[in-house]
Parts: sequence; C-alpha cells; structure tokens
Amino acid sequence: MTHRDRRNAELLQSAMAAHRAGRLDAARIHYERVLARNPRDPNALHFHGVLQHNLGRSPEGIASIRLSLELAPANPSAWLNLGNILLQQERCDAAKHAYERAADLEPDMADAWYNLGICLRKMEDAPAAVRALDRALRLRPTHAPSAYQRGIARRDAGELAAAEADFRRALELKCDYFEVFESLGMLLYRQDRIAEAAEVYRAWLARDPSSSTAAHLAAATSQEAVPPRGSDAYVIETFDRFAPTFDQNLANLCYRAPQLVVSALDSVVGERHGFEHVLDVGCGTGLCGALLRPLARHLMGVDLSPAMIECARAKGFYDELCVAELCAFMDRSTHKFDAIVSADTFVYLGELESAFTAAARCLNPSGILVLTLEEMPGGARDYRLEPHGRYSHRLEYVARALAHAGLTLIRSDTDVLRRERGADVHGLVVMAQRR
Repeated sequence: MTHRDRRNAELLQSAMAAHRAGRLDAARIHYERVLARNPRDPNALHFHGVLQHNLGRSPEGIASIRLSLELAPANPSAWLNLGNILLQQERCDAAKHAYERAADLEPDMADAWYNLGICLRKMEDAPAAVRALDRALRLRPTHAPSAYQRGIARRDAGELAAAEADFRRALELKCDYFEVFESLGMLLYRQDRIAEAAEVYRAWLARDPSSSTAAHLAAATSQEAVPPRGSDAYVIETFDRFAPTFDQNLANLCYRAPQLVVSALDSVVGERHGFEHVLDVGCGTGLCGALLRPLARHLMGVDLSPAMIECARAKGFYDELCVAELCAFMDRSTHKFDAIVSADTFVYLGELESAFTAAARCLNPSGILVLTLEEMPGGARDYRLEPHGRYSHRLEYVARALAHAGLTLIRSDTDVLRRERGADVHGLVVMAQRR
C-alpha cells in the first residue's frame, strides 16, 4: 500500500468514526478530503452518500451511493443503505430492488430481510412481507422489531391469531415496546375483545405512566376514570403521528363526514350566495377545505395538531390556519364568523357545553354551526367514551347543550359517517343557529 493509499484509508476511518459519533460536519470534511484525493473511492462514495441523506440531501445521497455501486456492485451494505433512503422517500419499487440485491449478495443479512418485509408491507403485499420477515426472524430470533413487523403483516393478511402471537412475542422480547401495546390493544378491540384490550392498555400505562394515549385508551376500554374530554396531549400525540397517512386511512374507511357537513351548510346558503367568513374547527389535513372553498370568501382552519395543519397548508384551500385548542381559540378569537363547521372533531369531547358556548361567542348573529357527532343509542347518560377512543352523544343532550350556549337546533340528521370493523358507524349531522 502506498503512502497515499494509507492516508486515504486513515481519512476514511476518521470520517466513519466521526459519522458514528454524530459529528456530521467533521465527517463531511473528512469524506470530501478522501473524495478530493480519489473521486472513485467506492467506500467513500457509499458512506458520503449516507451522510448526505443524514444532512437532508437525499437525492445527492442516492446519486453518491449509486455511483459507489457502479464501481463496486457486490457491496450488500451499500445496497441496503440505498434501499433505506429510497424507502424513506416512499420509492418502494426501487427500495425493494435494492433490498433484494443486498439479500442475494448476503443471504444471511437479517437487516435486508427485515427492511424488505417492511417495504413489501407498504406495497400491500402482506404474504410476501410475512415470508421476508420469517427469514429475518430465523436469522435473528430474539429481534423484537422483526416479530412486531411480522405481526403487522400477518394482521394485514387477515391472520389475526398469528398476528396476536407475534405482538405478544415482541413484548416478551422487549417489555417497554410501547408501539406494540397499542397495536395489540387495537387488534383485540377489532375482535370485540374489549376486556382483554383494557388489560393491554393498563399494562402499557403501568410501564409508561406519561403516555396520554395509554391513559385515554385504558379509560375507553375499561370505563374507569373516564375523562370529560380527550386531553390535548392525547389529541396531539395521536394526530401528529397519523398525519402522513390520515387521508388514505379515512378513504379506506369510506369516510363521509366532510361531505355531510358541507352539504348541510350548502342547504342554507340560499340568497346569501356564500358566507363571508367560515371557520373549520378541527380542520385536520383539510379534507373539508376543497368543499368549503366555493362557499367561503374567507376560510380559516384551526387544529391542535401541528402536523395536521402542515398537511392542510400544503393543500392551499385556506386563507388562514392556526394551531390551537378549539375552545381556547374560539374563546379568545377576535374574528366573527358567519358559519363554523366541524367534521368529527367534537367526537373527542364528552362534555359539549363549553365548546358550544365558545362557538356561539364567535358566531355573528344568525350564524350557523354544523358538526358531526357519533350517536349514542339510548341510555341515561348524556355521552359515553367508546372503546375506540371517541365519544358518542345522545341527541337530547346535544340539543340541551346547544340551548345552554344560546344556539337553536335547526335540524339533526342521522347518517353513516364511516365504516369500522366491517360495520357502518352512524352519526348525527347537527345544524344550529345563534339566537
């Protein structure tokens, strides 16, 4: 080895050490020095590409790793890292090819099979995902994430008993694997095994007392310590996490609440030819935005989840968007609205009086409030926290709470809001007017 080669090797080792230690600027400088001395060093190109991705420059990272693979195509680690970046960019077909190349070159590379399984699951090929994750677990039997991901793939394939076994195995291997508690509890709920789901959520809460999701779902399934509304922390934690896939998930549930509330509002437009100011409370990713836009000269949205607001902003239908808790926002709002709409947001409130009072306060005289609620069939209670985590309400209570707030119930229709567990979820489409 020449002195130049030794120096390049030393620089590359320094770069890799800095990279592993998280000193990304130092790593970048070292990688660039190596590549300045030898622009076709495949190892430097590979790891520099990974670093580029870590620094938020994924296209450059992909290009660098691809050049590395042109020079040294038999490098399974480079194929694996290329697949990881492509998968993060949702380029699943290309990621699948990269993972398969890594596994072909090194059949015992457990990470290649594990990541291939995740990729195949995203591609909605659950049986193939199960097979890949089977291979990952044979190579690494005590790897809890592989058991968990195989459980998700088996659930997607309809193998519910096998999925449950995998979830429980993942918790045996890693007792503080909090994602698994939630998935296992939801799997049991979907099979109407509510008491068992409550046990799972209580066990999760015992391990992670700070989890607002565990606390809320434990209350929902056990009916113990039921709060009068979902906590802000629970709402933010839930919807920030679901924001990237929210629209598709609701489409899969045949979700109709936005169409129902906007149709109800449209029915009273009459000679107004639209509304001057409209507020979308709990606007989420903006599913009501496109429908409301033709009815509103000025459209504002408010939601507690920052991630949901960013999705709504990207759609471009709103004139203003605000991250805030809905009651607090309406209480302090200096705006007056001709209409307020809310598609499936009040379902995270049990007690409705304070929210209705806040809405009345920021409505113009004769202003309209339209919202959806899940309907509670009979019973003496005004509302109930259901096992899925949303509240259902009695119509009689809704009318009473509206009157308490100075709002008059104009109409209430019963309709299907979505499908869940193979059945229609019936709800109330409520319209009220400020007196």
